[in-house]
Amino acid sequence: MIRRSYSNFVIGLWAVALIQFVNSVPMPVDSAGNKNNPYKVYRLYPNSTQELDECVDIWKSATKYHLNFWKEPSRVGVAIDVMVPPKYHTQFEDLLSERKLDYIITIQDVQKLIEERETRPSKEPGFEQEKLFDESTNGGPRYDYQHYYNYEHMRLYMRDIEKRYPDMAKVYTIGFTHEGRPIEMIKIGFPLTKRGKKAIWVDAGIHAREWPSSTTAIYFMEQLATKYGKDPLITQYVNELNWYIVPLLNPDGYEYSRSSTDPEVRMWRKNRSPNAIACSRERSRAHCCMGVDLNRNFDFHWGETGASTDPCEEIYQGSSPFSEPEAKAVRDFILSHKNDIQAVITMHTYSQIWIHPFGHVRNNYPSDVTELHDTGLKAAAALETLYGTKYKVGSGADTLYPASGGSDDWSKGKAGVKYVYLLELRPEDSVIDGFILEPRYLLPTGRETWEGVKVVVNTALKRLNIEPATGDDSKQTQPFHSKGRNTKREVNQEDEELN
Repeated sequence: MIRRSYSNFVIGLWAVALIQFVNSVPMPVDSAGNKNNPYKVYRLYPNSTQELDECVDIWKSATKYHLNFWKEPSRVGVAIDVMVPPKYHTQFEDLLSERKLDYIITIQDVQKLIEERETRPSKEPGFEQEKLFDESTNGGPRYDYQHYYNYEHMRLYMRDIEKRYPDMAKVYTIGFTHEGRPIEMIKIGFPLTKRGKKAIWVDAGIHAREWPSSTTAIYFMEQLATKYGKDPLITQYVNELNWYIVPLLNPDGYEYSRSSTDPEVRMWRKNRSPNAIACSRERSRAHCCMGVDLNRNFDFHWGETGASTDPCEEIYQGSSPFSEPEAKAVRDFILSHKNDIQAVITMHTYSQIWIHPFGHVRNNYPSDVTELHDTGLKAAAALETLYGTKYKVGSGADTLYPASGGSDDWSKGKAGVKYVYLLELRPEDSVIDGFILEPRYLLPTGRETWEGVKVVVNTALKRLNIEPATGDDSKQTQPFHSKGRNTKREVNQEDEELN
């Protein structure tokens, strides 16, 4: 039900109202949702520039008081989703009423929805339990795309690919997290040891709560490994390009978000950096000031817009550019291979947007923005052909909100990669699920996203004067499988090259 208030305060009173709101309410000792007092998600509708400015003020000031924004303020008429702790419901609704802000409650009990969606596999009829390998694989790790897996399962799966396809797949560790977890990447290409080969970089899971992005990256691995020699285009991809895929850039944050169905834990965004700044008395929860938003930690207009210097904010930028080991790992690898990498694809959720640089300020673009935008439009069109899923195309600042320090902008602006896209995957803005995507949509998300990514890769191939393969009789895409071809000396040489 949409509610509107009827009081008419001037803008100048807004700051006072917000301060009274956040200072008058004691911090809850235990904020976990329950049947009688759950976390709720509110959807706000700014209908004017004034209302949008007020929503921006809430976003800037209230996240530190456990208002968890799922969708930040962006433009007039575009919905904003915010998760509110149990003890703040009345005060938050009063504040919205005072400011004449439209809202609906889209999720009445966040924890209940988490438990229904994510603690057991989906059994929706009509969605096949698609397996990555045949039954003859002696029980190796599988992804059925109807379940969210932990990081260890992802690692085991990458090693299973490496074991089954030793001549075209190898797993590398490109860094370690604060909690000592390896940041693992799989390289897929044939032959593995060929020097000077052009490459594609794909990463996912830079924000802990965005689980479907990692599953989509896993799907890409499956396509490349299992369809090599069967699909002419994929065979060409593996023969002509090296693929560097990191399915989870933020394993500490991801595993923390999996550790409880408490919405405050499940919706964790940052890494788990043990920031030195102590919690204040009002922020007494053990985790309150931990973590850095890794997608604000890259050295491209770092700290200018859409980021915070407060360690307790969700968008905390870190103490300096590349202060975090996860961001350093990406930087070091991409810079060491920047002459080879033709495209960077980094995947997030949610909103269904195909984003090109730059995102730090509106109406600011790289010199080749026309080509980037046109390729993005073609990718979105190809994606739509599968299930009718519609994507917007544009810069992050124009389609969402200005934010500096992102990995995508750095990849384009500093590393000089030609084709760079940040993908906000399913669901779309109008759907209430937000980050809690039903597992039955994981496989369709992987399939359609792959169709869009193929457009980018084909464009990159054409730029290299390589015509993308079609049909089954393409001479240039014949497989070159040679199990056991890589000698120990060759593999060690490759280790030295990457590490």
